[in-house]
Amino acid sequence: MSLDYEMEYNTAREEMKIPEYGRNIQKMIEFAKTLEDKNERNKAANSIIKVMGQVNPALKGNEDLTHKIWDHMFIISGFDFDVDSPFPKPLKEDFEKGPDRIPYPENEIAFRHYGRILEQMIKTVAAEENEEERLKMGVGVANIMKRSYLNWNRDSVENRVIIKNLRDMSDGKINLPEDTELAHSRDLIDTTQQPSNTQNRQRKGGARTGVKRKKNNTGRRNPRN
Repeated sequence: MSLDYEMEYNTAREEMKIPEYGRNIQKMIEFAKTLEDKNERNKAANSIIKVMGQVNPALKGNEDLTHKIWDHMFIISGFDFDVDSPFPKPLKEDFEKGPDRIPYPENEIAFRHYGRILEQMIKTVAAEENEEERLKMGVGVANIMKRSYLNWNRDSVENRVIIKNLRDMSDGKINLPEDTELAHSRDLIDTTQQPSNTQNRQRKGGARTGVKRKKNNTGRRNPRN
């Protein structure tokens, strides 16, 4: 006796709306949609909701998450499942329009290695009307610029380069003297990546435990147990 059996591939099946729930739940929903009596459809829908909660136990017992399960059932049904829901039914249009476009700033940064925040900081300092205060704050900004520069290029940078960049970025409003002394490069370079003293000791032979071994009568240390 021979049995004729045709294998069914997933590529030939209907696309699953939410694959996390599996194909059987999608088939259950499609079957429930064919029931003519609405009371029967409501009973079937509530039974399907319980099964979906078992598939995703994290969504069970929480009203907000239960609402999400009902939304998922309507999404799987194609938004044409005529049953009574304890929550407002989701609209198909809300899932088709996609997320709103995120606006990105279009203006270019003149010196990318300084970053946009520092650029805004320079604008704030440049708006200071008191010239003496503006120059004092300008020195602080120049030191921050120098540190940002050194984060990209660890080689030494001349103060006159930073002072000129600050003058250009402020449209000449922060005009520090050429001989302005800024912080030394070694004091500005980020040292967070440098190994600690403990790490150095470990690399050289391990950290000391502080436990001393007793000496025997011969003056030699007793071996560890």
